[in-house]
Amino acid sequence: MKRIANFIPSLSGGGAERVVVNLLQAFPRTQITPILITGSATGPFADKIPADVKIIDLQTPHMRKASRPLTEVMNHHKIDLLISHLSHANIATLRAARKTTQRPTIAVVEHMTMSAYRGERWRDLLIKPIAKRLYRHADHVISVSQAASRDLEQVLSLPPHSVKTIYNPVVSPELVARADEPIDHPLDQFSGKLVLGVGRLSEQKDFSTLINAFALLSSQSSEPLHLAILGTGEQHQLLQALINKLQLQQSVSLVGFQENPYAWMRRADLFVLSSRWEALPTVLIEAMACGVNVVSTDCRSGPSEILPKTLHHHLVHVGDATALSQTMQRVLENPVSSHQWKEAASHFSFANAAAAYTNLIPASV
Repeated sequence: MKRIANFIPSLSGGGAERVVVNLLQAFPRTQITPILITGSATGPFADKIPADVKIIDLQTPHMRKASRPLTEVMNHHKIDLLISHLSHANIATLRAARKTTQRPTIAVVEHMTMSAYRGERWRDLLIKPIAKRLYRHADHVISVSQAASRDLEQVLSLPPHSVKTIYNPVVSPELVARADEPIDHPLDQFSGKLVLGVGRLSEQKDFSTLINAFALLSSQSSEPLHLAILGTGEQHQLLQALINKLQLQQSVSLVGFQENPYAWMRRADLFVLSSRWEALPTVLIEAMACGVNVVSTDCRSGPSEILPKTLHHHLVHVGDATALSQTMQRVLENPVSSHQWKEAASHFSFANAAAAYTNLIPASV
């Protein structure tokens, strides 16, 4: 049995955290003993960890203090492969590895397009120069889409094609089953067309453009429409102010965090990803797996890899509310079969991701 540990700063409700939970579920127990290492075992995903997974809580929510306890974990837990997620954790992992006496194979995973990263605090400005110095000491540098991999190589001056692409584990039988659950919300009774957006209320997700596009769409529609946006974040007040300014209080809802977004995706008539940038937008794959029609910005990076070329006419330029509105209207009027979306999403299965990570362990281990 090989021991694979996933390391992530916390279990907050983000896309990378969801990926880690999915990976912990995906590894076949006949071959792999999965372990979770986290700086803080708190957050919305804390109760989603499989019961048989050993959780090692470093109790260091600040990653700059995580290297020493992480070194001790490597020395005492006989880990074959340590998969680290997110830049701050990756840096802590590679610093810890320099001092360990029992160094596992180390894979650092970037879940973003590095060239687009701006950070929120002054110390975030140090991420790129530190990563440029340390990432070359990892056994494997992983990104979650081909475009993001090439971007990472360029930004960090890594050798061409040295960054491996492993698509996120997204599609599982559980996802499909949960999509059939009811929605405990008044919008479940809405008789018109439901448009859905899901993600953190942040600059990156650009819900302002989606709201503006929806305003154009609803002004030209002869049938009732409603836009529901699931998620929380720092732009909540800004977005609510925009909704009020456009007098859309009756047709746009900021629903907040929803524990089961898949049921909303199945219920929706259209899912829209309005992001300015991504690495591999998990939520887009989840929507496709639920069989809902999707429209997405052609942002860097991921959507053009996720959607098959026959459906690239569902992609629009970033920040173009008019084009987004027009494409939303066209897809609502001429939807693609749910089977076609589900088939396109099947490439991003739990089994494929688990096998790709397992294959990073050297055969001699």
